[in-house]
Amino acid sequence: MKLTIAQIDQYHENGFLFLENLLSSGEIDCIRKEAEEMAKVDGPQRILEKNGAVRSIFAPESSSELFARIISLDRLVRPAMQLIGYDVYVHQSKINIKQALVGDCWEWHQDFTFWHKEDGMEKPDVVTAMIFLNDVTEFNAPMFLIPGSHKIGIVGDEGDRPNEISFDSEWFRKYYESTSYMSALTTNLKFTIDPELVSYWAKKRGIYSAKGPAGSVLFFHGNVFHASAGNISPWDRNTYLVTYNSLSNTIPSMPNPRPGFIANRNFTKITPSPQMIL
Repeated sequence: MKLTIAQIDQYHENGFLFLENLLSSGEIDCIRKEAEEMAKVDGPQRILEKNGAVRSIFAPESSSELFARIISLDRLVRPAMQLIGYDVYVHQSKINIKQALVGDCWEWHQDFTFWHKEDGMEKPDVVTAMIFLNDVTEFNAPMFLIPGSHKIGIVGDEGDRPNEISFDSEWFRKYYESTSYMSALTTNLKFTIDPELVSYWAKKRGIYSAKGPAGSVLFFHGNVFHASAGNISPWDRNTYLVTYNSLSNTIPSMPNPRPGFIANRNFTKITPSPQMIL
């Protein structure tokens, strides 16, 4: 699959590109079933909400042949290469789960802030492909993005936020504090965007709500402002996200790095494969 010049220009202008029905209903059914089984398996790669529901499953391709095939799909890799302008490898992948009625929010943030400050990534030459595993509507907490905000650069601020957290339960406090990297994975994010800045740019550029049928894919820039509300609807809103990074932008060696399932240090080039995943 090859993007048009107009699509590439749209991505560089807005910081995201939405493509409907990039995967078939049969493919999505297979992915969704596999994700449901993986969510049952406990381990450090499975991240929980403060209510105990599953929030994310990192690096599912490490234990699933199906997800290993997805990350090399031509429909994902070739657009990522066009948007970045270089060959790519996978920096991070995860299944994000917004379970009906209990899925929690993601605060306004930029992904690259975490990858730069926590993993040492030098440049935002990185794009995430988010596959919709369910129909996404105005009801089940779609992702919000502010067009053009990726051009501003890093704005996330650590400050004293972790010390100001109010925990709903002692269990979640212990879980949140169980690792040094949990503050990047669950609610109460370590690096968020100042509300006044969000308000300024939202009023200036508007807010895009990423809605569409299951099988659609949203490609978005590492610096674009984005967030999502809690899912109070009776419909799940689950996604699979693959972050492709430029091979000229690999992360450096560092003391006490985050685990490989969060910040991959296998810089093997991903070769686009035209196969279906069924």
